[in-house]
Amino acid sequence: MITYMFKNNQFEELQLLHYGTEPCTPGHSFGPAMRDYYKIHYILNGKGTFQVGGQTYKLHKGQGFLIVPHSVVSYEADQNEPWEYSWVAFQGSNVVSLIQQACLSEQRPIFELHNDDELRSCLHRMISSRNTHKGWEISMTGLLYQFFAVLIDQASETSHPVVQDYTKDTYVTQVIDFIEMNYANAITVQAIASHVGLQRSYLCSLFKDLIGSSIQSYLVNYRMRRAAELTLDPSLSIGDISRSVGYLDQLLFSKMFKKVMGQSPTQYRKQKTAPSPLRS
Repeated sequence: MITYMFKNNQFEELQLLHYGTEPCTPGHSFGPAMRDYYKIHYILNGKGTFQVGGQTYKLHKGQGFLIVPHSVVSYEADQNEPWEYSWVAFQGSNVVSLIQQACLSEQRPIFELHNDDELRSCLHRMISSRNTHKGWEISMTGLLYQFFAVLIDQASETSHPVVQDYTKDTYVTQVIDFIEMNYANAITVQAIASHVGLQRSYLCSLFKDLIGSSIQSYLVNYRMRRAAELTLDPSLSIGDISRSVGYLDQLLFSKMFKKVMGQSPTQYRKQKTAPSPLRS
């Protein structure tokens, strides 16, 4: 059974294209051929073979495989115990980050789950869903994010895939995006590392190598730049500004503001809002 979605620009970050499940007949095969989108198969029962990049993987229940765009692949159900699998096909700007966090790549396309109850539940809800309400596409995109959340949660903590330079840039971008979205909250470097999916010490080292400052320093500087912008709004008190950039302690905020901007918030506001002197 295959269910197709329609292209919707509302979901450019992650878009579910189609999904389904199939109990295969013995020897049922696909390829060699390529796709122009990402696709993940998860084996519910039985066995089969997956081939990509000159490698052959003999797979069984509880394992899955990733297909990346423009990669020539083939797969075939076992003659004696043909597999039954579910799949999801998807694309979007967030995909590379999500599959990296799940420790998957074109060179490392296989995963195995020791407990697949959550994944099976997610796939069942996806496949049994019907387009009967206005929020259906949003609901399906949410289920796809849940699908990835399960893969990421169960990705081996002892696995350390090789991180190429473009991957490092991706992680740094995620840190910056997280700070820009959450600077007003009481966030920590550990919370950022958990969000990105890397060990705190490794992420801090990576970030400093590429940006030239620590994550904590970047966070403080970003908060103070935002605070400086807010001082131009006369309707906001210094306390309002302090809380708006994540500081409940106004004295600490003023101390950090002066350290970064060279002036207290009040002095900065007076300087920036003072009328320009008239010229003769």
